[in-house]
Amino acid sequence: MKKYSMLIAISLTIIGLVMFFYILYIGAGIIIPFIIAVLLSFAILSLSWFFQKKWIPNVLSFLLSLFTYFLIFWLISWIINSNIQQIMALAPEYQTKLQNIVNSFETTFNIDKWVLYERVFSWIDIPSILTNTVSGVTSIFKNTGIIFFFVIFILLESRFFFDKLDIALGREKTRVMWIIRQIGTDIKYYFVIKTWVSLVVWAVSYIILVAFGVDFALFWAFLIFLLNYIPNIGSIIAVCFPVLFSMVQFGEWSYYITAWLLACLTTVQVLMWNYVEPQFMGNKLNLSPLVILISLLFWGTIWWIPGMLLSVPLMVIINIVLAHIKMTQPLAVVLSEKGNINFVDAIGKKKKGKKMMKDFKKKLKM
Repeated sequence: MKKYSMLIAISLTIIGLVMFFYILYIGAGIIIPFIIAVLLSFAILSLSWFFQKKWIPNVLSFLLSLFTYFLIFWLISWIINSNIQQIMALAPEYQTKLQNIVNSFETTFNIDKWVLYERVFSWIDIPSILTNTVSGVTSIFKNTGIIFFFVIFILLESRFFFDKLDIALGREKTRVMWIIRQIGTDIKYYFVIKTWVSLVVWAVSYIILVAFGVDFALFWAFLIFLLNYIPNIGSIIAVCFPVLFSMVQFGEWSYYITAWLLACLTTVQVLMWNYVEPQFMGNKLNLSPLVILISLLFWGTIWWIPGMLLSVPLMVIINIVLAHIKMTQPLAVVLSEKGNINFVDAIGKKKKGKKMMKDFKKKLKM
C-alpha cells in the first residue's frame, strides 16, 4: 500500500512540476513583466529610502527616486533608438565588406573563394544578424508599458503591504518578515555590485571602442553592459559582438586591429569579473557555481534573454525560501555554495545549517 501511495505522490509531483513549468512558458508575456516590475519597484523604494537617510523629506525622496529611474530609462532608449537606424542603414555595406574579406582569403591563403564562401561564410547574413541583435536588445524593453502599469500598482500597494502582513501572519510574522528582508538585502546587494562593476566595464569598453574607431561604439558598449548581467557566458558573448563586427568593418587591416581589440576588451572583462567583482560580491549569494550555470540554461530555455538576466535573482529567492521550509532544507543545502544556509525557525530564532551537509554524509554512509 505504501508503495502505491509513494508512486502516486511522485507521479503527482512530476505532473505538477510539468504543469508549473508549462505555465511559466506560456505565461511569459505577463510573468516576466511582473517580475521586472517587482524588482524595479523595489529599486525605486530602496533609492527613496536612501534619500530619506540623507534627511530629504519622504515625498521629495520618492520623487527624486522616480526621476532618477526615468532618466536612466530615457538614456537607454536614446542609446538604442539613436543607433538602430544607422545600424540598419549600414548593414548592406557590412555584407559587401564581408565579401571582400572572402576575396582576401583567396589571395592570401590560396583557397577557392566559392568553397570558402559556401562552407564558411554563406550562413553569415550581416543584415539579418544586426536585425536579430537589435530586436534581441529591444525585446527586453518591449513590454515597458505593462511593466510601468504593474509598477504603479505595486508602489500603491507597498504603503499597506507590511501592515496587512502583520495582521494576516500572526505568529509567523517574524519568520516571513525575515525572509522578505533577507531576499531584499541579497537582491539589492547583487544588483548594486553588478551595476557598478558593469558601469565601469561600459565606460572602459566605450573608451577602447572609440580609440579603435569601431562604429556604433556607444551601442556596443551598452550591449556589453547589458550582457554582463548574464552569468558565466554573458561577458564572452558581450566581447564577441563588437570584435566580430570590427573584423568586417576594417576589412583587410582587420586581423591586426581585431586581435588588439579582442585582447583589450578581454583584459577588461577578466580583471573585473575575476578579481574586482569577487572582492565586493564574495559569497553573498550563497549559490553553487554549477547551480548558477544550470539555472542560466533552464531560465534561458524558458524565457530566453530575460530569463538569463533574471536567472541569478530568481535562484537567490528560491534558495532562501527553500531554506525556511523544513522539508526542502536539504535541497537548499545542495543549492548553496558550501552547504551552509541561514534560516529562522517558527519562534523567530535565527539558525545556521552549516552542519546539515555532514549529517547527510553520515546518513549516506549508513
